[in-house]
Amino acid sequence: MIGEQDRKSHTRLMHSCVNPIFEKSTRAMMKELLRLTQKTCLYFEVQTDTIIPSVFHELVHIRSRRFPHFLDRKWDHERFVSEDARKKQEEDIKNKVDNCLRDPLDEVESPFALCFTTRRMLSEAKIVKNARIVVVGASDTSISFIEALLSISYLKFTSIVFIAPGGLPHNHFAEKHENLKSYSTSYTNEELKKLMLESRVRVINARMVDIDRSDKNIILHDDSVIPYDTLILGMGIQDKTLNSLGYASRGIATPGKLLRADQILSIDDPHLYQHLRTGGTLINTLTDKKRVKNCVIYGRTLSTYCCIQGLIQRGVKPSQIILAIP
Repeated sequence: MIGEQDRKSHTRLMHSCVNPIFEKSTRAMMKELLRLTQKTCLYFEVQTDTIIPSVFHELVHIRSRRFPHFLDRKWDHERFVSEDARKKQEEDIKNKVDNCLRDPLDEVESPFALCFTTRRMLSEAKIVKNARIVVVGASDTSISFIEALLSISYLKFTSIVFIAPGGLPHNHFAEKHENLKSYSTSYTNEELKKLMLESRVRVINARMVDIDRSDKNIILHDDSVIPYDTLILGMGIQDKTLNSLGYASRGIATPGKLLRADQILSIDDPHLYQHLRTGGTLINTLTDKKRVKNCVIYGRTLSTYCCIQGLIQRGVKPSQIILAIP
């Protein structure tokens, strides 16, 4: 965008409030706004506490790019700043230019999601796709598929349903050390927040139990029926250790002859974070100083050690945790 647009043709949208009567003319108003300000490119930053405005659906979401290092600190190297760049920064601070205090070489991930549009893109009407697309499972494949659809600038999908048992992964914990299981490196917790899937598609916290291929419907665990035109199944790999022993996890239905025990949990239980929440029954039992009880964790994967760390952060003493390595 920097190469295609003039340096002085970029601007940032801070606030937006449109009367619902004129929402159908949002694109025309944004084009006129760019014309009056003599700009060609408009940006909008979505912070964690930002209320999504009605003009958001006319913008194109930019995928966040990760720095080529894994440490949450700056690189230990010398940086050369030219005299012209230093003078330009001082001039911007003196003139109070928008975002003049930001360091373009800070090597820190941006805490916001970025959206943009241009005058040319506003002049081209989006093709509306009303096909009912249902995606089942909160795996990396499902999330990347939805992201790919929403990244097409000339298409507007009006009916994307995302069925994720237990909800989206980034809603389960606020800090990294509170995590109970390992995730792949495809999406970090911050990147999932920046995707803002809750504001762009319909997210249903439910579990699919059956598929009616003749009528193109899927049946959820509460007997709800979701129709579809295109069905994407991306449940990912799930642990089956309990099933092989004839048991089902606490938050999973018991199909067939599987037994259920209240104190047995699978790492892939969709309600794992709800069962092991701070102040919940299980955590209160493990943190009770009068009646000391142990917790046995079986496995040898990375999720095993993440679960141990999550329990310690929730107040469980390390002496009460028994690790069984197969």
